[in-house]
Amino acid sequence: MKQRLFLIIYLLFFSYKAYTLETEEVSLWKEDIQQLQKLIEIHHIDPFVNIDKYEFYEQIHNLLKSLPDMNEAEVEVGIMRLMRSIGDGHTFYNMMSGPHRHYPFRFKYFVDKLKVVDSIAKYSFLQGAELTAVNGYSIPKLEQQLAPFVNYVDNPYSFRFSFSLHITLAKFLYGTGISDGQDEVTYQFLKDGRSISMKVHSVPMEKFGGLNTQYPVLVPDINYFNIDLSGIRLALLGKYDAVYVDFDSYPDFSDLQEQCENIVDIIRGSRVQNLVIDFRDNHGGDFYVGLALSSCIQNLDQFDWRNGIYVMIDEGTQSAAMSNAAQYQQILNANLVGTPTGADPNIASETNRFKLKNSKREISIAKRYYRFIQSPTDALYPDFPMTTSWRDYKQGRDGALLQLLNHIQEKDRENQVKS
Repeated sequence: MKQRLFLIIYLLFFSYKAYTLETEEVSLWKEDIQQLQKLIEIHHIDPFVNIDKYEFYEQIHNLLKSLPDMNEAEVEVGIMRLMRSIGDGHTFYNMMSGPHRHYPFRFKYFVDKLKVVDSIAKYSFLQGAELTAVNGYSIPKLEQQLAPFVNYVDNPYSFRFSFSLHITLAKFLYGTGISDGQDEVTYQFLKDGRSISMKVHSVPMEKFGGLNTQYPVLVPDINYFNIDLSGIRLALLGKYDAVYVDFDSYPDFSDLQEQCENIVDIIRGSRVQNLVIDFRDNHGGDFYVGLALSSCIQNLDQFDWRNGIYVMIDEGTQSAAMSNAAQYQQILNANLVGTPTGADPNIASETNRFKLKNSKREISIAKRYYRFIQSPTDALYPDFPMTTSWRDYKQGRDGALLQLLNHIQEKDRENQVKS
């Protein structure tokens, strides 16, 4: 009897809204979708540049018409499809603002292979494995099938970045029909030449949120100064005659201003000639903070302002980080190094954030347009393409940074020979 009662409670807990909506719920979601439509019409800077207005309205009509036959996960995925059709990464529906669970892995692309870089302890033996399929869907097939629903997307590079998160989101996989529920999914892996099929149970966000990577960077060995600035770290790499600024996230504008003199004093005392600013995996913030940093360092005449300023970028360089990378290329004469950004330099950006009236789910709507590059493009592309291979990554080697530092050494040697 107790086992039966436990099973009933278990199924109710993990089903969330596995059944179709009740009549009242249909009305509440209808109000939310109509509210979303009005918010897009009022607040988006140019909502119908990537989709015909009438096609968008038809999508809304079809979603509203289908509500009585849908469950909550399907409704939310339907809204995600609406937001994705607008065509910019700053216009999105945040499924994680409501009840949700994750499958306990962190994935990262290396070329076309999706690798497990972290997991809960139960699945630690799968770290380093390649994910090959989810519930029988190969990764290429899954990319194709989920493309209309994945949010936070500007271009193919941010799609892959976002895709690797979405395939851990239980409600998303259920709403798109990839899985049959929100508790269990079957992942297929390839490790050491052996295929592994594993039924995996979802975990609360608290457990998933603690996952990042089991492969910390060990090489190069970098010792940072204590500059008391959240999100920005500073180091001197004397062997390479370079200052390294790890710009991981954005601090408050006032905090950057307070530390500006300290940063300048450290750099000036070093007399190094090369500057590396690393925007990889920086998802954005206030780009005026980045401009304030450039203002801090612009009077440091010790730098090789002709050929010695480098900005590192990758698919995780998004929003304000992409903006600053483009700006640094212009105002600091920086060379871009790495892989293409996950943000488009000529697309709607900045965000208005709202909560839907009934569900309390969060949405974001792009409200500004910046043209950072005059010619048509979908990303900032590096002047010097450099990547970190899976082999480097698993050994704790920052391959892209090491390649750049070797490039700086070679440049400086050539300059010495010429002089």
